[in-house]
Amino acid sequence: MNKYICIIISILLLGSTSCSKEERMPSAPIVGLGGTPHAITELDRYIHARFVAPYNIDVVYRWDPNEASLVRSMTPVDENKLMDILDIIEIGWLNPYLDVAGAEFLRKYSFSRFFIGGSGDYTTKDTKTVGVATGGVKIALYGINDLDMRDENNFSFYLYILHHEFAHILHQTKFFPSEWLNIPGNNQWFTSNWVQTSNSAAQGQGFVRNYAKMSAEEDFVETISFLLVNGQDAYDKLKLDNPAYADIYKKKEDIVTKFYKDAVGIDFKVLQSKVHASVQTLLSLNK
Repeated sequence: MNKYICIIISILLLGSTSCSKEERMPSAPIVGLGGTPHAITELDRYIHARFVAPYNIDVVYRWDPNEASLVRSMTPVDENKLMDILDIIEIGWLNPYLDVAGAEFLRKYSFSRFFIGGSGDYTTKDTKTVGVATGGVKIALYGINDLDMRDENNFSFYLYILHHEFAHILHQTKFFPSEWLNIPGNNQWFTSNWVQTSNSAAQGQGFVRNYAKMSAEEDFVETISFLLVNGQDAYDKLKLDNPAYADIYKKKEDIVTKFYKDAVGIDFKVLQSKVHASVQTLLSLNK
């Protein structure tokens, strides 16, 4: 009797079957379904010492189909790129929050793991997902095989995505600021078809880039990322270049600053200066 038919009959009858011992399902683990053992490397020890032990944040980089999308074709991360993204995480995100808010903040408001993917998560709308924050417990970073630490624009984008996703974690943990929903002249531009708007056109409507038009939540975290990574001078230039929406840009900046102070007890301007400075630190490591 076929072993799979045997199993079905067994379930239906809730009893034993006449199948032979040789026909039963194997007891050994099936490789590729998770839980496959692997040797502990120096990289694993570094991750444990720097992220897991002090903050309980794991970094999952070996391919695990349970961590990624089950309906996308994705590539595992090139381990030669992994130390680069760990530098971005540590120097550009962890250290600034550690300096400004302390270790207890990271333990209280942080998440349980990063998942690092090699390729982007491409959708049917010709867009590429490069980061996802899930339920306040996980951040997935995709497309790491394209990371180039010698190119400031390239690696700054990954830092931008990291702060974008952590800002989602914060507003998933704390209440989203209701004032954002009442910014005059802002809500009219939200659209699921944001990809049809260029970044320059979106900035002419009061958004730091086109993806911010997706929703109020995306607008909020995009504004945070821009202020942190691109810096205050770049944000002030948006106000100068788009005078009709300068008041909206100022209102958004004020809400972000207030949220960080009231909701999570952080001086946003101090955090901003440390994150923006980290870009030059990262660049200097790879010259």
